[in-house]
Amino acid sequence: MSDNLAEIVVDDVVPESIRPIIPSALRRAYAAADQTMDQHPYLATPGGKYQRGDLIMLAASFEFELLVRAGNLPFDGDWQFFARPTGKHFVMFTDSARITVGQVDDPRKKPRPAKHRENYSELNEIFLFPEFNEERARIVREAEKEGARRLLHILHGYQTLTFVHIAYPHPERNEHIFLSSNLLSRPHDLSGDAGLPPPEGPSDSPNPEVIDNIERRLRDEE
Repeated sequence: MSDNLAEIVVDDVVPESIRPIIPSALRRAYAAADQTMDQHPYLATPGGKYQRGDLIMLAASFEFELLVRAGNLPFDGDWQFFARPTGKHFVMFTDSARITVGQVDDPRKKPRPAKHRENYSELNEIFLFPEFNEERARIVREAEKEGARRLLHILHGYQTLTFVHIAYPHPERNEHIFLSSNLLSRPHDLSGDAGLPPPEGPSDSPNPEVIDNIERRLRDEE
């Protein structure tokens, strides 16, 4: 067993048995984003091409939401705002950790800051009624529980999917205490790992539900 505490935490939260699911989901996400780009001429414009990274992020988030919903990942999940509330991403939780998924150009460095939890804070008011005191106590308990969770990243990228790592970020420096090996270098061509019927064709065929979700969000933004 490793004597690196961060590696032990990563192995406990994301065990080897479920790791092959992760790069397969990301391959489908990249394929879904590219298929969406091909199907919408306005995304082929010089300006539209810059949206590919956002489409990959959205497709990856939804792929992981499907895996959580199907019970193929032993996590809970929630859509949360980025540090600047310009959009949301899917965050996964266990009792001891929260896991985000992010594109980076250098997996040795941390992704851009994101808001991973609500900013719980105690009010400066004295609650006059018992139900208010109970609510305040609940908020404090939730904040303590959330604050005890360790943060892990699933890092992938960049313009083409060349790496997938699980990282335990350093709390202060722009680096990691532990970075897993590249999950793309391991066997991961699984079919039906989102709890859906096995797809026809190669394992990186885009998931139709993911494409529908992307297009729905594009229409909402028009």
